[in-house]
Amino acid sequence: MRKHLAIVGMITLTACVTGPAVVTPVALLAPREGDPVADALVALNALCSAEAQGLGEAKPNLKLAGGMGTGGFKVDTTNAEAQQWFNYGLALSHAFYHQDAKAAMKRAVELDPSCSMCAWGYAWALGPTLNYGIKDDERKIALAEAQRAKTLAKPGDTKALRLAEAMIARYAEPAPAPAAKAGSKKAGEAGVVAKDADTEPAFANAFAKIAADYPGEQELSVLAAHSLMMASSEEKKDDLKRALVVLEKVLKDHPDDTGAIHYYIHATEFDGRAEDALSYAKRLGGLAPMASHLVHMPAHTFFRAGLYQEAAVVNAQAIAADTAWVAGGGDPRPPMIADFKMPMYYSHNFAFGLAGAMMSGDGELALKYADHVSKVYPETGDLHRLDPTPRTYVALARYAPDKMLALPPSARKDDEFIAYQAYGRGEALLQKGDAAGARIELGKLRKVAGKDPEGGVALAVLEGRLAMAEGNTRAATKAFKKGAELQEKEFGDWMDPPTWWYPVRRSLAAANLKAGVFAKAEGEAAASLMSWKHDALALWVLGKAQIGQGKLAEGEASLAEARKLWRGDFSSITVEAI
Repeated sequence: MRKHLAIVGMITLTACVTGPAVVTPVALLAPREGDPVADALVALNALCSAEAQGLGEAKPNLKLAGGMGTGGFKVDTTNAEAQQWFNYGLALSHAFYHQDAKAAMKRAVELDPSCSMCAWGYAWALGPTLNYGIKDDERKIALAEAQRAKTLAKPGDTKALRLAEAMIARYAEPAPAPAAKAGSKKAGEAGVVAKDADTEPAFANAFAKIAADYPGEQELSVLAAHSLMMASSEEKKDDLKRALVVLEKVLKDHPDDTGAIHYYIHATEFDGRAEDALSYAKRLGGLAPMASHLVHMPAHTFFRAGLYQEAAVVNAQAIAADTAWVAGGGDPRPPMIADFKMPMYYSHNFAFGLAGAMMSGDGELALKYADHVSKVYPETGDLHRLDPTPRTYVALARYAPDKMLALPPSARKDDEFIAYQAYGRGEALLQKGDAAGARIELGKLRKVAGKDPEGGVALAVLEGRLAMAEGNTRAATKAFKKGAELQEKEFGDWMDPPTWWYPVRRSLAAANLKAGVFAKAEGEAAASLMSWKHDALALWVLGKAQIGQGKLAEGEASLAEARKLWRGDFSSITVEAI
């Protein structure tokens, strides 16, 4: 059995348990029932598998593959292979393999140039998604395919004709944008058709009407729900509510529809009720074990539901699935990022997985994520490729402070790198009892922190940590309050994963606890738990604060829950490190 890990202090990084052998993602997805040792080993195994396979140079060679989820409907072709590629293209689209979905639909068109719906599918795959808009030249290609789909529609095929006409309207020539004011950052920018362009609401309405007229065709409903989500925004959620109704009906009749589950996870998260998707999230990876993004997607629900370790595990599995996909000929090169030589969501999977491990207290897994990044992201290339690297400094600072302090200064001179490295070194020095050294790092952090809200939060946290170490709870309370307010104002509740690695309000609660202001500590801990559910360290503070007020039964219950959730050494938790 693995020894539980302390909240702070050095631990030994686990070696890859697979050795040189490659373990497929399918094998890594064996059901588990919350075994704290087994699930961590599953995640460690997945990361080791990814390293054993490696990403290497991309040699795209798309093939029909199993384990990618559901998608497709009967289209106007007698060519069985064209039908297969059309279905596969929609499955890949739902799985957010955007480039491969285009390639699959293009293959369907090549196999049957007379297939109206194959051309329509290609136009769909070329379009904007929940995460990305399209450029104007891409819009024109998609429009041409949609027009070709209309031309090819068979006499009397009303459904094909309506779908083609809706797609043509979606990609219609946009109205000229108003001239940018002199000095505006928008002046001279290349035109991009945003995912919430003016045509999206009309397209969503048209598609929803078509889907309603063909209630027996679940795929049309899934696509309609996606379109409705595209038309919604944080300020305008009417279409999101409509999408939720559509998806819930699909899932009632077809609970294994992976596209519907994918979009339902997103929709419930956007609607502030992520836990409603929990039963589906727990099953999605098993339904599409080779589709990296679908293996990852449950993390959105898990994190919001406070299942942080589960979020860490599925993202490690998603990383392994990505490397298997590339090794099998999948295309890892999104055209919008020229030198991005890895799958599109690899960094997202990494950031989410590390966030889960840090919140669950699994220091061994957090360090394995950090070690994995050092192998995959060399200090060359553009900032997007290196984006996960600064997050690893937090894991090293908390669980391997000597390793953090031994790191050479980053070759990158971006403010984000400088800020995170100073923050990480400051945290590590405090763990080793070197307050003077931490103050030097605080000075370095001050020089760059004002340029970015994330740096501002890092500065406030390190100020608070230093004050706690020096016993100055008044200064600590002031610093953590500033950090919590900045975090909540700038980043909100629904960044995925959260921009800053933990809820600073729990540190504010801890400062009040150390000061003996128990009622205030209880209130701040409870407030933190409203957004970051089942956070073991916030529960620890809550329990101690309740006991401090004589609420013994409540306090013991809170501590018992914290003990059950925390994947580190519960006896080593200290108020200064929270």
